[in-house]
Amino acid sequence: MVKNIWDGLLSFLCAAVTVMLCGVPIWCSHLAITYGIVPAWIYGVLGVFGFLAILLTFDFLRKAIKGIAPLNERRR
Repeated sequence: MVKNIWDGLLSFLCAAVTVMLCGVPIWCSHLAITYGIVPAWIYGVLGVFGFLAILLTFDFLRKAIKGIAPLNERRR
């Protein structure tokens, strides 16, 4: 029981770290496009990167709800 709670907490922390590690570059790139530092086609790359970040975040949150560790596929 305690292992499942701990594994869920670890998965939630991984979800939070994923949001931070992917969200900050996306936001900074958006600002760079807004100020004309980089071309607008970078939005396509940001879209793919953001989509993958959302998939990772939702997978970690699913594991957190079920009490599964981030690197495992099933409960211990």
